[in-house]
Amino acid sequence: MDHRRSAMGEKKSVTILLIEDSQAARFMYKNILTREGFVVQEAETGEVGVELMQKHPPDLVVLDLILPGMHGLEVLRWMRTHPSTQKIPVLVLTNVRDAEQVRNTLTSGANYYAHKESVTDEQILEIVYQLLGMKRTSAK
Repeated sequence: MDHRRSAMGEKKSVTILLIEDSQAARFMYKNILTREGFVVQEAETGEVGVELMQKHPPDLVVLDLILPGMHGLEVLRWMRTHPSTQKIPVLVLTNVRDAEQVRNTLTSGANYYAHKESVTDEQILEIVYQLLGMKRTSAK
């Protein structure tokens, strides 16, 4: 499923699902992504994220691990077992630094793992474009 280009080669809407329980973090990441022209859906729990993916699979998921209810790792494992979501790229953006958790997350199917405090806005955008297989036309 590629919504990035139409038959005429025009840029189409790219939807990113942001699953993050912190309202402040969601606000910040949504601003970073919408400034680039991405459509951002928000979920503050894993359960809401799964529900949104079932209705409208996004082009990319930005996922926190520490969530109320359904843990981010459970969301990731759910995604990788369902045909409509198993190929969607996932950027895990979290404060968890535990080496075993990083390893478990990557072996469970995360495409990229970044620590929130160690990554800049520009780096987040570089990762997003890379995971989407898109070239960034210019830094804004």
